[in-house]
Amino acid sequence: MRQDSIKMSSVPEIPKASVSAADEPASSPVPQIPSPLPLPDGGAGIEYDPSGRRDPFAPVILELQPGNADANLPPLQRVTLTELNLIAIVWGAYGYTAMVQTPEGHGYTVRRGTRIGQNNGVVSAITERGIIVQERFTDVYGKKQEREYVKLLHPKEGSE
Repeated sequence: MRQDSIKMSSVPEIPKASVSAADEPASSPVPQIPSPLPLPDGGAGIEYDPSGRRDPFAPVILELQPGNADANLPPLQRVTLTELNLIAIVWGAYGYTAMVQTPEGHGYTVRRGTRIGQNNGVVSAITERGIIVQERFTDVYGKKQEREYVKLLHPKEGSE
């Protein structure tokens, strides 16, 4: 392409605002930034209202109460084992699978190895009659303990 075939339009010059010598020194190449506009309530800027928000500098561990579960946990780890209802046991070529229901009415399937309950329980076995959950916890004396919790499909009559 030839140089004379390209036609460029000229850029119009932007008129400079008149600035007095008291406002800006003659050697300053940085343009003046206008001051923020005044707000109707008389404030000089934008205000931040932190109400209803978590303090980002507060430790998360202290905010968790014994009755409250962390919202970042999966739903089966937010409820205790006593609150879960065992609805059904399904078996097939892949082994046993259990169906549990939370107090809110949501249903979930669990298999061997699924984490369940607030005390870091793990489903260790699923039988025809129920599920066995192993919980590892630290007792009040600081010793590591392990207990098995058995959730039966149909509890014995008179136990409810």
